[in-house]
Amino acid sequence: MNNNRLPYNQEVDYRFIKHVRLIRNKTQKEFEHFMEVDASTIGKLERGELAFTPTYQERFKKAMKRLRVSNVEIANIRNILEMKTRKGYK
Repeated sequence: MNNNRLPYNQEVDYRFIKHVRLIRNKTQKEFEHFMEVDASTIGKLERGELAFTPTYQERFKKAMKRLRVSNVEIANIRNILEMKTRKGYK
């Protein structure tokens, strides 16, 4: 089994949405097809204005699977987010 294709067991939060979307070069409008929610909802989730409920978490994990986001990519996003937090960025 190839673990590089199974990011779905990793913990992710709303901050990952924008990074995943951008590494796959998708607009919010394009990403709504993969996450199965409208673009305005994606925007609110990305900004933390809408709770990242278990339903949205599952839809995001399905979107990552459809876009073939790897464990390595998720780990790199996590590192970026941790560095931003340490340096005081949002």
